[in-house]
Amino acid sequence: MQPRAPRYRFGSLNFIYDTGESFWAAPVLDVSESGVFLETAHQLAIGTRVTLVPDVADDEKLPFELTAEVVRVNEFDSEQNFKRPPGIAFKLLNLTATQLADLRAFLEQRGVLVR
Repeated sequence: MQPRAPRYRFGSLNFIYDTGESFWAAPVLDVSESGVFLETAHQLAIGTRVTLVPDVADDEKLPFELTAEVVRVNEFDSEQNFKRPPGIAFKLLNLTATQLADLRAFLEQRGVLVR
């Protein structure tokens, strides 16, 4: 089993996620080189492919869009799991070596390493 990629947090970073038919924006709970977890009560089916676009100032903007797939949905559940934030976990797909290097640099420069 491959070790998990380091996770980063951001003070205030939103991602727009677009299915091609609809799009939404949500705050990032954590992000790594392999995926993104967005805090939202919105739900998408597991396996849904989306385009992720960081919603940041132009001088911080990643120079590309990210293709991702829904791998987990945490439903809002105030009764049983009130400590688990609702949201969607996306696995990043088909990153080129250049995109991976740009993403890594963005995470290291702008994010706070949490694990």
